[in-house]
Amino acid sequence: MRRRDFIKSIASAGACLLPAKVRAQSIDFSQIEAFESMGTGTQRGGQAAKTIIEDGDRHMVVITVVEANTETKVYWRSVEAGGAERTSIIPGPGLQVFQAAGEFRLEALGDDTRSVKYGYMLFRLKK
Repeated sequence: MRRRDFIKSIASAGACLLPAKVRAQSIDFSQIEAFESMGTGTQRGGQAAKTIIEDGDRHMVVITVVEANTETKVYWRSVEAGGAERTSIIPGPGLQVFQAAGEFRLEALGDDTRSVKYGYMLFRLKK
């Protein structure tokens, strides 16, 4: 599959799944070097944050919150500004794209009656 077609399929999947809530950083898709992994999970309130990346490399993370009865707090390091630590809140179901430098974790806010179901795709960025 050509890179252009692949990127179109990512965008189309996000638009079809959750068209009302799509957010992203300014992303240069030409910086993608390789697909690394994908996964799904459920994070419950009160649990330790789920680590998706912890390796020091640059990545693009496409995260989709499929179902949530709470907010999702995302901890990540920016590829810009010297790898500054950042946090973002995903308020409910939606799709968001991050460029992360070696760290990406997510946490469901609230108590154990709250949960977030998510899926993600992880891409390695060029150095």
